[in-house]
Amino acid sequence: ATMATKKATPAKTSTDVAVRKTTSIANIKDALRAQAEANAARIEPGSGKSIRIGQDKSFTLPDGTKTREALQLVVVDFVSRNEYYESAFRKDSFVPPNCFAISPDPKTLVPSDNAPDKQNDSCRGCPMNEFGSAPTGSGKACKNTRMLAVLPPDADSDTELWTLKVSPTGIKGFDGFVASVNRAFQLPPIGVVVTVGFSDGVDYPSLTFDDPQPNDNVAVHYGRQEEARELLMREPDVSNFEATKAKPAQRKRAGTR
Repeated sequence: ATMATKKATPAKTSTDVAVRKTTSIANIKDALRAQAEANAARIEPGSGKSIRIGQDKSFTLPDGTKTREALQLVVVDFVSRNEYYESAFRKDSFVPPNCFAISPDPKTLVPSDNAPDKQNDSCRGCPMNEFGSAPTGSGKACKNTRMLAVLPPDADSDTELWTLKVSPTGIKGFDGFVASVNRAFQLPPIGVVVTVGFSDGVDYPSLTFDDPQPNDNVAVHYGRQEEARELLMREPDVSNFEATKAKPAQRKRAGTR
């Protein structure tokens, strides 16, 4: 009987400890979930939501479909985005930018406080954002882009938003498209369906935005604008910046147009 009593006592204590541990772990998991939700607004969307552009003038859609045909899209929203990379470009791995800026208005671009290696207090006047700063050619070391949130013309409220990045060589064409839609329709880009393809005048993949047509599904697209802006304002994940920095002798900038 004495032995049974001794066994029962530690068993009860062990159960109490297990209950306390379970409660503690549950609380921690709740806290971590809250952190994960907060972080979701701080990092850029995964590549699975992006329309990727190939050097062969092709589009690869988020579902893996590859096509060289022009796409019919609705630009739900767009922002300007500057990115400066000092580390070597690696095709098969994500290299975080040294410095970056995101804004709906290109005239108000300033490096994010989260940029690990800010180059200047503002993008305007930054040495890396001047023509001739690129290591080769007369371009800029800092890559100026437009980031678009797009949907197909027949999208509904559940259709996943995609992102499409307009490289520096395509910015003039995109901005011209925005201006022309304003003149012709007195509407922002969301008011039309646009044909997105590639310029025949250059060998590299430079996007074109042609043949805007009235968007009959604009009410659905309009309802997604807040979600689109949140997606576009997410910052790149720079948490592994130090780990991916190249050694000084190996540093080179990507020759991305």
